[in-house]
Amino acid sequence: MSPRNRLEQTTGIVLVGTHPWTTTAFDRLPPRALLPVAQRPLISYALSWLRDGGIVRAAVCANRETQMLASRLHRHVPTGLRVSYHEDPMPRGAAGALRDAADNCDADVFVVTDGTSIPNVDFTDLLAAHHASGAVVTVVSHTEPSRNGKAPLEVPTGIYVFNRSALMLVPDKGFYDIKENLIPQLHRTKQRVCTYKAEDPSPRALDATSYRAVNEWMVERLVANRTVPEGYVLSGTTLIHRDAVVARDVTFVGPVMVGPGARIASRAVIVGPTTIGRDVVIGSDVLLSRSAVWRRSVLREQSVADGCIIADDTVVSAGSQTYREVKMPPVRTASQAAQRRARDVRDSGSVDFLRRMGRAVIGSTMWSRSPAAQ
Repeated sequence: MSPRNRLEQTTGIVLVGTHPWTTTAFDRLPPRALLPVAQRPLISYALSWLRDGGIVRAAVCANRETQMLASRLHRHVPTGLRVSYHEDPMPRGAAGALRDAADNCDADVFVVTDGTSIPNVDFTDLLAAHHASGAVVTVVSHTEPSRNGKAPLEVPTGIYVFNRSALMLVPDKGFYDIKENLIPQLHRTKQRVCTYKAEDPSPRALDATSYRAVNEWMVERLVANRTVPEGYVLSGTTLIHRDAVVARDVTFVGPVMVGPGARIASRAVIVGPTTIGRDVVIGSDVLLSRSAVWRRSVLREQSVADGCIIADDTVVSAGSQTYREVKMPPVRTASQAAQRRARDVRDSGSVDFLRRMGRAVIGSTMWSRSPAAQ
């Protein structure tokens, strides 16, 4: 069968279901698949990887998060990729969700990846290796270097290629995992399971530290490869959206990404790798370093934030110092949340809204669009 015909019989599946094991501030943030990485939802990188590999159909399995993902991802689905969403009424585990999604299409081969990671594997080579091996399942792994005198360890990356026949072992009901249940069952029934060794691991966001590392890795990669997303301009090592407004005496050090509508006031110092999200306001004399600042947040004048995740709508007080923290706005009542959503809809894309924010936070600071964004 030709590579083109094989792709026509291949579907992508993105598994999203995660279980928070702690009650940290990070676990109270939005679902991990929606965490912003270089101004895009994390799961969008998996979808782009599938589409770049030639896949035209993909299923997202997210259980209780399915509706939220479907509503927020439509703008980030790559052109030419048809995405369906699957929600199981009861937890089915990774293999169970995979089987249920497979039952809803006629593909023979399924390329499976994790919605909380960025696939870092050559898609074409992986698929060719799977077909050449004659395996029913190919497990992508990478080698962790030896530590403390121990032998190197082969670690799964969360990427698999399954033939439909392998999924027939998954029960129609109940919880069934890939690594704990399905792979051992395939071995017991003497079906062929192969590994594909990736040169590098696929960055994955499991906690606050690893999320920051993934975000930093992607910003560094964009700048190093001189990859300029639509609407941005690359100036030195800084990616600045054309709709951002930056004072002329702002200092950027290292890779930084400034999103649309962001406003950065005089004498601020931004040290990368750092991302500044949509409609963020950075006050005068702020020092921001190695952090991820999400939408509509405000860092008031002379504040310091280093190694932080600053969630949507968070205000960092003037003169405060914050190190390696997850900052979130106060918990709102249901009525306050509804009022905020209505206000967001009314003010979305409004120049007047941005001007009001600028006056309230920065006062009389003089603004000028960054020369790179002109």
